[in-house]
Parts: sequence; structure tokens; C-alpha cells
Amino acid sequence: MAPSSVPALTKRTVSQFGTSWKIHDHLAEFQYQQFLDWVAPLKPEDFSDKVILEAGSGKGRHTLIMARFGPAHLLTLDLSDAILLAAENTKQDPRTNCIRGDLLQLPILDHSVDLVVCLGVLHHLENPLSGLKELWSKLKPGGTFCLWVYALEGNAWVLSLVNPVRKHVTSKVPTRWLRPLVLPLTLFLYVVLKLLYRPATGGGKRPVSWLPYSAYLGYISKFPLLEIEHIVLDHLCPPLADYIPREQLEEWFRDLGASETSYRWHNRNSWNVVARKASQPEHEGGPAR
Repeated sequence: MAPSSVPALTKRTVSQFGTSWKIHDHLAEFQYQQFLDWVAPLKPEDFSDKVILEAGSGKGRHTLIMARFGPAHLLTLDLSDAILLAAENTKQDPRTNCIRGDLLQLPILDHSVDLVVCLGVLHHLENPLSGLKELWSKLKPGGTFCLWVYALEGNAWVLSLVNPVRKHVTSKVPTRWLRPLVLPLTLFLYVVLKLLYRPATGGGKRPVSWLPYSAYLGYISKFPLLEIEHIVLDHLCPPLADYIPREQLEEWFRDLGASETSYRWHNRNSWNVVARKASQPEHEGGPAR
């Protein structure tokens, strides 16, 4: 169901991430808690018996976790060929359907899902607001939207040091070639995380003022080397990466007419948003179809 053509920059971003997911095709138990941390305050019971749309499946690591929670139906979508990995990883679950499609042209009926989960995707679109509006349109009245994006707040050093390198150098290198090129950086970061950040922060339980970026680096300090490599590539390989301020998110959800919205500054470098779509009284158009 993927469109025949997509913008060149989007195509490059999708290709870079698709390769990264195929390289890092591991599934691990620590990803369960990582997912719960990303979607909080939602809990497993909030997924039970729901029709769920996951926008941006990658290899299906979160799809598998949500399938544990007993959804009525789970639709997971990705534009990259990593969706084939997701399909393989979830093939034993009859409630899950994997779709290769474009988030901006969703092959899904409006007002048809109870819960939309979009983690780490909107900030890699040329127009994040267009993606948000498209996903919002698929929610039933009273449905829930769970979003996680890079924050502008807390990422000044990334914007000034990492972003120029990503934009002008590393995103132009195919991911398979980039992987060995950044291996020294990955190994250096891994050693620093294990020897300094993990003991100082208690594995991310307490940020410390004397360590830079300690909330986030302490959090990932408990991850294995392969996951650290994946994180490094994720930050260096995409041509598109946006850092969104809370004020912008508040404006977007206000304009969409969200009835309840909560914002959480996750690890002091990203935003988690959980918003509800206003219920539609039956006398104003009747129930969604």
C-alpha cells in the first residue's frame, strides 16, 4: 500500500532507517520497560481490547509488546522495508496486521481506531504537523493519541554540534558504510556510559548535576553495546530530524481540539504527549463509522 513515489528527502530518510533496523534486528526483554517508559502514563490495560494503529513499526519491537496487552486488533505501519521484519516477528499473532504504507497517506478509514501510538516518527517528517493531522483523523471520537518526539528543550548541544554533522555529512553516507565509520564513537560512548554514567546515576534512576546530559545518558547506560550502536546510528543517519518545543506541540493539539492533553519531558530531552480526541455527541453527526 506504499505510494508509487515519495519526496526525495523522505525516501532517503526511510532508506537509512530501514537499513538500520535490518542491521539491528535484535529483540530483547529490556525493550519492554523502555516501551512502557515511552508511553507512560498509559499502562498495559489501556491497550486491552482496543483497535490500535502503530505509526512507524520498524522491526516490530513495540508491536510485539502491544500484542501482549490483548488488543482487539493491531495495525502497524512503516514505509521502509523493515516492515518485512515486523511481519516476520509478529506472524504468530492473528490480531496483528503489518502494512507497508505512507504515514501521510494512510490506507485506513477515518475514525476507525481507538488508540494511535507514534513513537520517534513525526520528527523525521518534512512536515510533522501534516503527519499529526493524518493520524488524528483516524482516531474515533474519545480515542487516545500517544506521541513521542525529540524536544527542542534540553538539546542545545545536539543542535549546535551533532545536527550540522548529521545534516551535511553522516546522513549522506549509506547506513551500512556509516556503521563501521562511527564504531570508534560507539565504543567510546559505551565505555563512558558503563564506567561513569551508570554508577553515577544508578542506571538512570537519578540525574546528577555535574554530568552533562545525565538524565538521558544515565537512562541508556544500562543498554547493551548493540543497542548503543543503534542509538548512535539513529542520531546520525537520517537526513530529516526536527526538535520540537513544547509550545509548538501545545498549539498543534489545541488546534486539533484535543479534550485532554498531558505533556511529560522524558529524560529531559524529548516530549511524551498523551491526548484524547473529544467525544462526538450523537446529535452532532451520529456515531463514527
